[in-house]
Amino acid sequence: MKSLSLPLISLSLVLAACAAPGPTLYQRLGGAPVVQIVVDRTLERAAVDERTRRSFDGIKLGAVKESLAAQICSISGGGCRYEGETMAKAHKDSKIQPREFDAMVDMLRQELDRAGVDAGPKNELLKLLAPMKRDIVTSSR
Repeated sequence: MKSLSLPLISLSLVLAACAAPGPTLYQRLGGAPVVQIVVDRTLERAAVDERTRRSFDGIKLGAVKESLAAQICSISGGGCRYEGETMAKAHKDSKIQPREFDAMVDMLRQELDRAGVDAGPKNELLKLLAPMKRDIVTSSR
């Protein structure tokens, strides 16, 4: 009977570990308060920065802030539902250039650092956002 109890205890520990998932990426980023401040600061900077402001001409910044915060919440396990346009459709006529995209990502990195987000969650988020570049950047010049 003793020889059976050790495997059962081991199995119980493994199952318990599987049943108790750790915090989501959204939680590790700091949740809604941190994501919102990072999004707000990043977009406010991008809207006036000489490298990126062209692509914000005529854009309702408040709507973009809300949409980006919801998208980050959705892709990072925060339980939000992103209902905005696809990145390809939203940026179709924007003619975003690679250097504009890269500048925006740099600002996002800086604002994540400024908000005190650890390197692990920051890099996980950036990795989730990176594939969107092909849908956002529509000009190679």
